[in-house]
Amino acid sequence: MATEQTRNAVWQELLDVARLVRYYEVLSDRHRRNHSIVRFLLLAAAAGGIAALLDVLPASVQLIAGGLVALLVVWDFIADYAKKAAVLHAISLECSALEIEWRELWADVNERDLDDSEARRKNQRLARRALEVTGRAGHADIREDRKLNEKCEKVAYRVVEDRYAS
Repeated sequence: MATEQTRNAVWQELLDVARLVRYYEVLSDRHRRNHSIVRFLLLAAAAGGIAALLDVLPASVQLIAGGLVALLVVWDFIADYAKKAAVLHAISLECSALEIEWRELWADVNERDLDDSEARRKNQRLARRALEVTGRAGHADIREDRKLNEKCEKVAYRVVEDRYAS
């Protein structure tokens, strides 16, 4: 039978992974939206430059559009929203899979005669996987958004607590 300390550790990790799922999902959506905005602006600036070349717009527009295209290309290259969105989406999906495994572990800890050392081993194995998965964000130069993290924490805790309320 799992001890109260082990049950608490599993519960805390379950809450944490629920937060991570929401956090990385929102960050992924944000980076995907930023990527679309940059691409749309790039298209608009390029269209303005082409229109100016065809003498539809004044020559000064061509100069402005050309500078804007150059600026947006540099911005797109540096920000690399597409890559970051893909990495964040992958992290979110893997955290979702981990959440399912933690839910199963939580059920086992509460409903089965699960040995305490086995429960701790499974919890530690899942926690190590979560660290490996979320560590990818740092490798992709994705900065933490503390405000968003706190917001996702509140939402996740409420959802998980409501799911398991008795």
